[in-house]
Amino acid sequence: MIRMKKTHLSLLIVGLGSLLIVGCGDDSNGGSGLVDPTDPNALSQVIVIPGAQRVEGQPPTSSGTPDAPVISGGTDLETGNGEQTVIEVGYESPTGYVDCYVQVIGADDYFLISAPSTETTGLIQIPVNIPENVSSGVFDFYTCIAGANGGVSNPIRTSVDVTYTGNPGGGGDVICASDDPSIGGSIIPCPSGGSLDFCIDQGNGSCYYTIGGNRIQCGNCASGSPDIADCVQRAVELCI
Repeated sequence: MIRMKKTHLSLLIVGLGSLLIVGCGDDSNGGSGLVDPTDPNALSQVIVIPGAQRVEGQPPTSSGTPDAPVISGGTDLETGNGEQTVIEVGYESPTGYVDCYVQVIGADDYFLISAPSTETTGLIQIPVNIPENVSSGVFDFYTCIAGANGGVSNPIRTSVDVTYTGNPGGGGDVICASDDPSIGGSIIPCPSGGSLDFCIDQGNGSCYYTIGGNRIQCGNCASGSPDIADCVQRAVELCI
């Protein structure tokens, strides 16, 4: 019995690992290369703010001085890949403003927009281009401005919800091996009864196993290699 269980375990690990590799493919050989919005550095490298300069490091923090600009905004935004969204910043400043700073929160760089204005109050609109290869997810922008007197405003935080509108490989939003063996072979029977199925969400690139109503997440098959060993181990534990 022990030997049989070990044999089942070995076959399951080999079978699940192979299914996951086939289903996800190899990004080094022509994968979809989608960028996960929850990876701040990867996202910051691909988004475009027209006219902005990319700067390594962190943007300035509020100077806290009485004559520093005061800004408002931070309205949540919804957009899609391949689209442009706009950050709107209302401001009041005794000396106008000289620079605007925007950062994908968590990134190791930021965007510097130099567009001086002597107006003491107004609305700044910052267009942001989201490339076609950005998958579904939510991220946040940090934004502040600097006045002509050197004072730095309070920061605002703007949440952006991106919806990936493409369907890599065609088909519906979610496809599973039980319906389409081309994504990862056939379903795998479990020694304890039931079977393991492998699925890919084409909307956001996530992939996972299912068994008896349970879901084992395996990472994002579209934007990078999942943790195969950990995913397979958790799937095996539910299967045996």
